[in-house]
Amino acid sequence: MLSNEPFLWRGRGDHACLLLHGLGGGVYELQWLAERLLAAGLTVQGFNYPGHERPAPRMPPSRWTEWYGRVLEHYLALRQEYPRVSLVGFSTGCLLALHLAFAYPVHKLVLLAPFFAIRHHWYYLFRPEQYLNSLGWLLEDVPRFRLAIRDGDVRALAEKVAYFRSFNLTAVRSALELIERVKGEVASVQVPTLILQPRQDTVVDPEQAAWLYQELGSAQKSLHWLEHSDHLLTLDCERETVFAQVCAFLTQDPAPTGSA
Repeated sequence: MLSNEPFLWRGRGDHACLLLHGLGGGVYELQWLAERLLAAGLTVQGFNYPGHERPAPRMPPSRWTEWYGRVLEHYLALRQEYPRVSLVGFSTGCLLALHLAFAYPVHKLVLLAPFFAIRHHWYYLFRPEQYLNSLGWLLEDVPRFRLAIRDGDVRALAEKVAYFRSFNLTAVRSALELIERVKGEVASVQVPTLILQPRQDTVVDPEQAAWLYQELGSAQKSLHWLEHSDHLLTLDCERETVFAQVCAFLTQDPAPTGSA
C-alpha cells in the first residue's frame, strides 16, 4: 500500500534520514524506500511541503523558500536527537538537500533523479524553461496526465494517493530560481554523495546528473545509472536496485567512491 501521510519512524541507532519529495508530489514517492531504510535500522522522516499538504482540484501556488523553511525545521529537530542526519532527496528534493548541505553539517546525501533542467526534445523548438518564463505567465497551471512510472500496477497505486493532477506554474518557476542558486553552491558541498539517475527519465534532463557529479565538491561521490525506469525511480521497475544501493550507501562507512 501507498500513503501520502507524513511519517516519523524510529530506528535502532543514532542515524536519522530526512526524505524530501519532488515538486507537486508527496511523501508517497519515498515511502517504500523509507520502509526499507527503517528495516536497516535507520530513523526515517518524511513530510509534505507547504502547498503540498492536502488534496486539491488544482495544485496551489507555493515557493521554494517555504519548502526550504519546513525542511530546515525538521532537520534541526532531528539534529537535537541524532548525531548523524542524512538527506535523501528526490527530484526537486535534491535541490533542497543540496542547499541545506551547503549551509549545515549533513552526514550523507542521496540524490535521486536530481532536477536541474526539464527534459528537452528537439520538437519543442525552445527549452521548456523558456516557455515557462514567457508564455507560461499567461497560465496558472498545466495538467499532469500521468505519473512518470513505467510499472503500470504501481502507477495505478500511486495515482490513487497523489494529491494533484496539475503543476502550478508559480511553484515550477520558483523551483527554477532554486536551481540557479544551487548551481552556484554544489562545488562547495563536500558531503559523501550517492546520485541515482534513470536514463529514460521523461521529466528531468538525465545529463544534468553527470554535470552534478562532475561539479560536486565531495571527494566521496558516486553516480549510478538506471536503464529502464522513468523519473519516479523509487516506485518504478528497478526500485529494488534503488533500495539496495541507497541502503548500502547509508549504512556503509566509509562511503563508496567512483562512478558506475
